[in-house]
Order: sequence, then C-alpha cells, then structure tokens
Amino acid sequence: MDSLRLESEKKCVVADRVRRQGSETILYWSWLSEPTSSESNISFQQLVISVLGNVQLSDSCDRWEWISDPAGSFSVKAVKRILKAEQALDNRFILDWCKWIPAKCNIHAWRMEMDRIPTGEALRKRNVQIGDALCPMCNSVEESAEHIFIGCHVASIVWNGISTWCNIPNIFAFSLKDLLGFYKDLRVSEKNKDAVHGIVMIACWSLWHARNSLKFSNIPVKIDSIINKVKALGFLWFANRSKHKGIG
Repeated sequence: MDSLRLESEKKCVVADRVRRQGSETILYWSWLSEPTSSESNISFQQLVISVLGNVQLSDSCDRWEWISDPAGSFSVKAVKRILKAEQALDNRFILDWCKWIPAKCNIHAWRMEMDRIPTGEALRKRNVQIGDALCPMCNSVEESAEHIFIGCHVASIVWNGISTWCNIPNIFAFSLKDLLGFYKDLRVSEKNKDAVHGIVMIACWSLWHARNSLKFSNIPVKIDSIINKVKALGFLWFANRSKHKGIG
C-alpha cells in the first residue's frame, strides 16, 4: 500500500513499469517522492520480488483467463462440470441394493449410511429438542448412526455372533461405508458374498428395531434375540427370494 501511495499515476498498468530490453527486465517508476521509511522500502521489495519478479510481457493485449479451462475461456457448462465433479467426490459411495431382502431393509441401510435416520445426534443437529440424546442401549455416549451399528457394545456382540454363524472373519468396520461394503472383500463364492451382503443389512435393520422397541416401548434389548431374528429372517428370505439355489 505504501508503494501505491507514492505512485504518481494510480491507474498505470504493469506494462508501464516493467519493460524488456533484450533479455533484461527494466523497472521504471514514477514516484511522488522516493520511499525513505523502512516500512516503505520493505513494501517495495515485497512488490518487486513476489509480484513482479516472474512477470513475462508479450505483445498481446491484457485479457482475463479462467484457469479452470485449458483454453482460458469461461463458460456455464464448464462451471457445471466442475460442480458435478465435486459433488461426485463427496458422494462417491454407492450403496449396492441387495435383491433378496425386502425393500425396507435396503432403504434403511441407504438412509443409515446418509445419516438420515432419527438418532439422538441427528435430531439435535436439526434443532429437535429430545432431552437425553444418549444411546438407549448402552447409555454411555451420544447416539449416532455409527455408534448404534458399529461402536455400541450391543452391536459389537451382534457382529461377533453373525461372523461366527456365517463362518467368516469378524465383522469389523471404522465407518458405515466399511460395514456395508464388508462383503466385497470376503474370499468366498459369489453366492456367499450375496448372502453376507443381505445379512449385514438385516442385522442393521434388526438393531434399529431393537433400539426403537427399547426407546418407545421399554422392551429390554436381548442380544440373543437380535441374532436369532437375523438368522431366522436371513434363512427365510434367502431361501425364498434369492436367485441362488439352496443354503450353503
């Protein structure tokens, strides 16, 4: 700002002050008075080094360039392309629909992954006054989707029981995306992957059902009952709705 204050022609352009003589860059200044204070000299040196140091002049006229386009041209289409690309990065997880379980389980898993189920944390974020927002199953931390289906000790025991029943490695996840995509990394047949895919969703739906029964009907959560429910529904639906023949 000190350099601007000392400049005699406030509307000059860079080309008026930077000129080329052969391979040399010459700076021409038109001061109202020479900068004398240390602050003015520091400001001037910063201007020369950081702003004008890499200036390259050409014979063409100055023009605006939009750096997001290789040609430097601005267009609404290009803006839309950038916005869609950013949106795709934010929502790059795509839930695989399991065809042999009812739509209600698929929809629940979809809403669960997007944090659209009415947990204590989700309601609080939406300014819904609910009083106690602790997890009703463990009463230890604030109730969130990740806590209910991954972090809660009830969920942990359920996943251990499901893993043993399915004869697969322990189901362990850091996020709901990991949990819903767990089946993809299993070294089993496609039939068994399809089975585990649906069973995980059924278990999530059963956990949520048990949570609601406790919260709204004061029915105690019984882990054995949740696991048995997952086994019964999984066996029934897979046997009658799956494209695969037989249970294996």
